[in-house]
Amino acid sequence: MTDHDFTADNLEAAGALRPAPDPGYQLSDDPLVRENLEHWQDQRVGVIIHWGIYTSIRQGGSWSLHRDHLGDFTDPPQEFTGSDAEYHTWYNDQARTMKGHDFDAAEWARVCREAGMRYVVFTTKHHDGFALYDTKFSNFKSTAEDAGLGRDIVREVTEAFRAEGLDIGLYFSKADWNHPCYWDRSRPLSDRFHNYSIEDEPKRWQRFVDYTYDQIEELLSNYGEVKVLWLDAGWVRAPEEPIGMDDIANRARELQPGILVVDREVHGPNEDYRTPEQAIPDRVPDYPWESCITLTRTWCCERPNDPAKPLVDVLADLVQIVGRGGNYLIGIGPDETGAMSGPVRQRLAELGAWLDTNGDAIYGTRHWSDGEHVHGDDDWVWTSTCQGERHFLLGVRTDGGDASSGRVTCEFSVAGARALAGGQVRVDGDVITFEGVPGPHALALEIELA
Repeated sequence: MTDHDFTADNLEAAGALRPAPDPGYQLSDDPLVRENLEHWQDQRVGVIIHWGIYTSIRQGGSWSLHRDHLGDFTDPPQEFTGSDAEYHTWYNDQARTMKGHDFDAAEWARVCREAGMRYVVFTTKHHDGFALYDTKFSNFKSTAEDAGLGRDIVREVTEAFRAEGLDIGLYFSKADWNHPCYWDRSRPLSDRFHNYSIEDEPKRWQRFVDYTYDQIEELLSNYGEVKVLWLDAGWVRAPEEPIGMDDIANRARELQPGILVVDREVHGPNEDYRTPEQAIPDRVPDYPWESCITLTRTWCCERPNDPAKPLVDVLADLVQIVGRGGNYLIGIGPDETGAMSGPVRQRLAELGAWLDTNGDAIYGTRHWSDGEHVHGDDDWVWTSTCQGERHFLLGVRTDGGDASSGRVTCEFSVAGARALAGGQVRVDGDVITFEGVPGPHALALEIELA
């Protein structure tokens, strides 16, 4: 469908998703958390926005600071020559040159709302430790005296997206490659982990734990209502790197009652929902979940007007994720100037137009049968959702062709059907035939069971 390569970086190789024991999903016994989890599942479509120093040097994340080569995403920009230590110093210096003049939070919020997104997760601090808010615990931040941005970006984003009616989630990396009590640059560095013995220097590690706790407390105290605390760097966990997650989660709920805490990939009581990355489960999970998938090749735009994935791919992901009971968290981010890519803007507008017509089959729905009892022609993928007594079939023509006509066979009798977008629909027992349905690549049918 496209000449562009959208193959995702292999972050699992970097250990972001290193396998760990799974005690099974643990649903919170807090009634307000349960209520907010149901509300979050109703939203179905969200956006995660990455922005940071890495964007200003045309990279998709801060993984170039990683001290082991695990793929191109761990390499500095091609034009840089020098040692790892020199690169780290140069990278941090870019906080002074990162201007982001073209970033307009109100515009991003409007475009995302028109695209049909119901919540936002914004990167307050990535692994590099650069805070996009006015933290009082570090001068490595967007509001520092010598910072090129000179703005509290988290405040701009939370206020703008809240004004457009989207729920707020905050991304925060538990790792911090700038903090001397995580990475001590006077000692050798070889990977992504802390580089000294916690057993030998427990007070030093505790200073980092306290710093993490304090920064999260700031975010949950100073930026209004926050629905989700989305914690990345799943390798920061007990027993290797105990960060005091129970204390963090308890304090989060004191400050923001009912907040969903997502300690990514650390399965247990502090992972209110799970977050497969750049992938869709091939079965229906028995826990709440959200696939975070980029719209461009990486988590932000590495070049002005970076291409976006074809609409058919976006709709196929949407249909399969929602049909299997998950949420679709779409990853985008600014280019080096802070601007939104033209192709991203166009793709989001196309998605919004489709959801305007077919959203009843998406929002507020739950998994029904995942299409295992629904069969279409070749090059079609079918799944299904329900909302109370309403039942929907969702079909995507994955070859990129027009989805205006076709047929689907059900392993149950259907009394009636209509296409949400309009057109002619005929029902003959268990076979539904449709034609003249407007809209590209995908459609939603509401069916009445016999």
